[in-house]
Amino acid sequence: MKTILGKILRNPITQNVLAFIAFTYIKFVFMTSRWEFKNREIFEAYINQNKPFIVSFWHGHLLMLACALQWKVSVHMLISNHRDGKIISKTINHFGIQTIAGSTNKKGFEAARQILQVLKQGHVIGITPDGPRGPTEKISNGVLELARLAQVDVIPLAYSCKPMKRLHTWDKFRFAKPFSKGVFVVGAPVAPIDDLEQLRTTLQQAMDKTATAADAFFAN
Repeated sequence: MKTILGKILRNPITQNVLAFIAFTYIKFVFMTSRWEFKNREIFEAYINQNKPFIVSFWHGHLLMLACALQWKVSVHMLISNHRDGKIISKTINHFGIQTIAGSTNKKGFEAARQILQVLKQGHVIGITPDGPRGPTEKISNGVLELARLAQVDVIPLAYSCKPMKRLHTWDKFRFAKPFSKGVFVVGAPVAPIDDLEQLRTTLQQAMDKTATAADAFFAN
C-alpha cells in the first residue's frame, strides 16, 4: 500500500492537483480571517534599501507564511527534492514565490550556489533552518553558512492564529483554520559573524523569541 501511495504522490499530475488544493485552502483561510502583521517595517526597510536578506522560519510554520512574503522584490525559497517538497514547491509557486530545489547540507553545493547568486542579485531567500527532517526548531548549519558567505542578515518570521491545530508531526505543523484571527511576527534581524556557534545561539534565541511572541498574541 505504501509503495502504491508513493507512486501516486510522485506523479506530477497528482502533485499539481494537491498543490492547487493546498493553495486554494491557504488563500481561503487568509481571505476569511483577520490578520495583523507585527514589525512589518523591518522587512520594508530592507526592501526599500534594496538590501538582500534571508527570511528564516520553522518548518512547522510553512502553511500560511507564503501570504506574508508578497513583496515587490523576488522571493525564492529553498525546498527539498523529496516528493513532499515538490508539492510544497508547486503550492508556493501559485503565490509567485520561486523555488530552489535541494538542501544546504554537504551534498547541496548547487543549491547553495544558486542561493548565493540570488542574494547577490538583491533578492530575498526563504529558508526553514530545521527542515526538511529536523531536529524540530533547531538551527542547522546551512542557514549559518549562507548568511556568512553572502554577508546578509537573517530575519526571523513566525505566525500563529486562533483557533489553530498543531498536528502530531515531526515539525509540530501549525494548521490554520478559516474564519480565524491570525498574526505574522517579524523578529529582530541577526547579522552574520565568523563564529558559527555564537551565530547559531543568537539566531536560535531570535527564532524562539519570534515564535513565542506570535503565540503570546493570543494568550489572553
